Amino acid sequence: MSFLTPKVTVPPPPPPPEPPAKVDYARAEAMAAEATAAATGRRKGRGGTIVAGALGDTKETGQTPTLLGG
Repeated sequence: MSFLTPKVTVPPPPPPPEPPAKVDYARAEAMAAEATAAATGRRKGRGGTIVAGALGDTKETGQTPTLLGG
């Protein structure tokens, strides 16, 4: 009964992946330093935040600030 069984052909396996590129540690370190400098440059000090600005107004009104700013 071999004429009733399907003939299965297996495709060839895919080619192996390319090896990963060599790591350039000097470039990676430079990129990390640049990202760190950009992140620290965006930070504000205590006086530039909303909470610190609201805390400065407490002496004038005599009330503590709420979370809604009122």
